[in-house]
Amino acid sequence: MGLPLVLLFIVPVLAVIVFMLQDATTLTGWLALFDHPQFGKALALSLFTGSVAGLAAFAASGFIACTLFQSGKLRGVALPLGAMLALPHLAFAVGFSFLIMPSGLIARLMALPLGWATPPQIITLQDPYGLALAVALAAKETCFLLFVLLQALSREDKRLALSAQVKAGQALGHGNLSISTRIILPQLWPEIIWPLIIVFVYATSVVDMAAVLGPNQPPTLAGLVWSDVNSARVENNLRGGAGALFLALACAGVMLVFWIMLKLSRQWRWKFFTCGPSTLSAPLWLAQLKWRGLGGLFIISGLLLVVMSFAQLWTFPALVPQGLGTMAWQQIVERPDALLTSIVLGVASASVGLVILVAWFEAMPAKYDRVTLALCLIFLGLPALSTGLGEYRLALQLGLTATWQGLFMVHLIPATAYMFIILAGPYRSFDVKWLAAANGLMAKRWRFLTTVKWPLLKAPLVASSAIGFGVAFAQYVPAQLMAAGRFDTLTIEAVTLSSGGNRPLLAAFAFLLMLPPLLAFWLATWAGRQKWSAP
Repeated sequence: MGLPLVLLFIVPVLAVIVFMLQDATTLTGWLALFDHPQFGKALALSLFTGSVAGLAAFAASGFIACTLFQSGKLRGVALPLGAMLALPHLAFAVGFSFLIMPSGLIARLMALPLGWATPPQIITLQDPYGLALAVALAAKETCFLLFVLLQALSREDKRLALSAQVKAGQALGHGNLSISTRIILPQLWPEIIWPLIIVFVYATSVVDMAAVLGPNQPPTLAGLVWSDVNSARVENNLRGGAGALFLALACAGVMLVFWIMLKLSRQWRWKFFTCGPSTLSAPLWLAQLKWRGLGGLFIISGLLLVVMSFAQLWTFPALVPQGLGTMAWQQIVERPDALLTSIVLGVASASVGLVILVAWFEAMPAKYDRVTLALCLIFLGLPALSTGLGEYRLALQLGLTATWQGLFMVHLIPATAYMFIILAGPYRSFDVKWLAAANGLMAKRWRFLTTVKWPLLKAPLVASSAIGFGVAFAQYVPAQLMAAGRFDTLTIEAVTLSSGGNRPLLAAFAFLLMLPPLLAFWLATWAGRQKWSAP
């Protein structure tokens, strides 16, 4: 029973390794890559945006989680955080671009007091340093890391232990910043290290968000590689394959340097943890301000998508459109193929992934979860360009490119990986006393599952399904490669439109990219409520 799930991850990972080794032996691609005039700057941009986004997301999520945990106000974060997490990266990037562009909402709000009649001549979108991309990535990945920390701090054993230690630290004269850095975060570090790696790799190798917010001349290395991969020239394809491998190696190199720095700083860290108490504290309102500011950023970006999709005329510096229309939505209604394809792929991936995972947890001993978890983390920890190319070349060998089967598989794999990471803990921690009671009452296995176990696990089951749907719904790199021009998804259409001038149509596609995952999250929240519980 466990073989399909193992093969689901081990085959793509092996394909990536095989094709990476093949690229490594192709000298022509490497020479062309190093001779590219934009290679050095593109590499520096990718590493800069990835590092800034990862560190900023870690600092912000750690500060919010630790401060709110010490004040007992962390539980109220869960519901809005889930909605923010469900919002696809690309949809947020488009809404964020409407906010910060020279003619965007921020500039319009500043125009009246400053007397601007035309948009300011400053580069706020696709700036040469990638700052807009880094800020958007940091905001989006803060939600992901905050979700990971929330899951860890919500576990009863961890929560009780840390609460007692926090009280001890307060009694010894430590402020909340000292308690956060000396007590809470060191104990949560093992649980956040892999998510932090995934965030760094994703931010360094992202393609769709970089197409909307990232610089163009030069682009990030991921953008440079992506243009080569999609080129009709074989020599450019070879250069793209070498670039994807180099990007993976560069990410590994940065993480190795970071690990070495942590090892070398062990003595300094020991002195810090063992020195006297520090009374330095951050006020609770600051953490709440950061959290509410993050939520406000997501809400404004989403509302801008709605308004822009209906705006037929919106001259600067007007705060509201002068003309509204439904032309963009009419085009989508006339050609709903991309929307239907994305919905079908999302629902199918989440449904099949859930069936596979439940079969795994019911049939396989818990000791084998480590193998599958390692495969999931390796797959998610590799750049999407590398995994996408590996899957694409494997599909070429199997004749699956431009087919529904191939397109479904590249959506199923990442969705199931995230679903496994989320579902493994709750499913394996199910109290076996329920099974003992059912056996004592001579209940059959299937009846126990359908009337007791799965209803009690309803919340994590539907939550993981909603996240799986959102992950599959927002895939871009593997979808574009596997579709081979035969299929369209909302993500493919939105990235294509981002390079054009039809803002209402782009906003409409981005809003549609946002709406189904949010609806899936809302349905998961509603369906996950327990109708009954143990006395």
